[in-house]
Amino acid sequence: MSRSPHVCLFTDSLEPSGVGEHMLTLAAEFCGRYRLSFVCPPGRGGDPLLSRAAAMGMNVLPAAVNRPELRKNFARWLCYQGVTIFHGHAGIGWEGHDGIYAARQAEIPVVLRTEHLPYLITDPGQRRDHVDIVATVDCLIAVSHAAYQTFYEAGLPLEKLRAVQNGIRLRPVEKTRMSIRRDLELPPRSQLILTIGRYVEQKGHTYLLQSLPALREAVPDAHLLWVGSGPLEAALRQQVEELGATDRVHFLGKRSDIPELLSQADLFVLPSLFEGLPLILLEAMAAARPVVATRVVGSEEVVIEGETGRLVPARDPAALAQAMIEVLADPDRAQRWGKAGQLLFERQFTAQRMARETADIYERYLGRALGKRNETDA
Repeated sequence: MSRSPHVCLFTDSLEPSGVGEHMLTLAAEFCGRYRLSFVCPPGRGGDPLLSRAAAMGMNVLPAAVNRPELRKNFARWLCYQGVTIFHGHAGIGWEGHDGIYAARQAEIPVVLRTEHLPYLITDPGQRRDHVDIVATVDCLIAVSHAAYQTFYEAGLPLEKLRAVQNGIRLRPVEKTRMSIRRDLELPPRSQLILTIGRYVEQKGHTYLLQSLPALREAVPDAHLLWVGSGPLEAALRQQVEELGATDRVHFLGKRSDIPELLSQADLFVLPSLFEGLPLILLEAMAAARPVVATRVVGSEEVVIEGETGRLVPARDPAALAQAMIEVLADPDRAQRWGKAGQLLFERQFTAQRMARETADIYERYLGRALGKRNETDA
C-alpha cells in the first residue's frame, strides 16, 4: 500500500501571526489525509506555533533558511523526510524565497506558495525577485479573489494563479464568568468596540484613535478595546494620553480568550489600510458580531455593506466614527447584521471549504508531477 503524500507547511516570517494560524488550520483539516511537517523560524513569533504543531502530532523543524548553507541543509532535510508537496506561505511578497529554492534543490515534486497579502511590491529589484520565484513554483495561491486580481494586474502568468479564500475553524467559547466590563471597572451599560491586530501601520489604529472624539460625543458610553502588541504600541499609548482618552482606550495586550472577548463586544472594527483576507473578521462574523471595516482588498470581500456591517474608506476617521455611531445607535439592526454575518461565514468561510479547495490543488499538481515522472521512466 502506497504511503500518503507528505506535505511540508513552511514560512520564514519572523512574525507569522495570521500566516501561522492559517497553516495550523490547514494542518488540523489535513490530519489523517497527509503526513505533515511544519517549519518556521524559532523565536517569539514562531515558538508558540511550533509547540502547537508538535502537539497536533506534526513533524516540526524550528529553522531559519536565510543563508546559502542553511538553504542547503534544509534541502537535505526535505529529501530525508520524503516530502512530496512543499507549501510555502509568505506574509508579504519578498518573504519565503529561500524555502522555495531549497524545495526545488531537493527535487520536491510539487512546490506551491500562498501569499497572504495582495501584490504590494514597488522596489524594482524585489519585483524581479518575485517574478523569478513565481516562475519557480507550480502555483501561487491568493487568499482572496481581490488579492488574486492584484497579482494578475501585476502581470503574473494567469496559468500560475489560483484563489482560495481564507477560512477558519470555530473556536469554542469557554464557559467562564469573566466579564471584561468588570475587569476594566466599566459600567454595565458601557458599549464595547473591539479591535484585534498587531500595532503596525497597516492596521490603521491611529485613524481609529482620531475617530474617538466624534464617537465619544455621540456615544458617551463607548470604549475601545485594543488587543495586540507591536512596534507602534508606545507611540499609540502616547497619542491616547495626548487625547486625554486613557479612560476610553484600553490596551489589553495579547489574549488567548478572543472568543470570550468577541462574545461581550457590541461591535468589531478593523480600520486596516490593506489586507489579504483578515482571519479576525471571519472570527467576528462567526461570533455574530456586527462589523465596521475599511473598504480594502480582502475586507470588502467579507463584509457585505448594509447586510453584515459597514464599509468605509481607509484613512478616514470621520467616516469611521459615523459608521460606528450608526451601528451602536440601533441595537436591533446590529443584531441582524451580526446574525447575517454568521450565516455568511457558515456558508462561505469555513476551514473545511478552504482545506478542500487547497487539497484539490495539491492533488491536481501532484497528479501532473507523477504523470511527467511516468512519461520520463517510460
